[in-house]
Amino acid sequence: MAGKRALPDTYSMDTDIGGILKRRRLSRNETLEDVAFRADTDAGNLSRIERNRQDVTVQRLGRLCDALEMTLADFFQELQGRSGAALSDPAAAFDKHTRELLSVVGTMSPADRITLVEMARVLAKRTPAARRRQRRSKTTKS
Repeated sequence: MAGKRALPDTYSMDTDIGGILKRRRLSRNETLEDVAFRADTDAGNLSRIERNRQDVTVQRLGRLCDALEMTLADFFQELQGRSGAALSDPAAAFDKHTRELLSVVGTMSPADRITLVEMARVLAKRTPAARRRQRRSKTTKS
């Protein structure tokens, strides 16, 4: 078929979300346009997702999985298999900064990980949502 490529034998995906989607699309011998149309998006958007240049929401990932005739469970199982570790929070895999943080944390000493967790807790308390919860907690105790 014109415009459709075969799946390369050496295509490497590691744990990238876009790579899993691209591999599935190419294994089905479909174009970006084919899948994007069924997922109610455009080919440029899908291309950026496949190249991990754009984060993907849960809703869009669900539509892409539907378009590729796979379930989200199938997708996460493949993602888990490629990463070699269980995903305690699959939603975290959607954000590239979280994936980057996990890869960095994996190289740290246990003592440094503890320090990082403590720092993260301090930062989390500074978020607007945390401050609202804190204010609500104080008003319900009064």
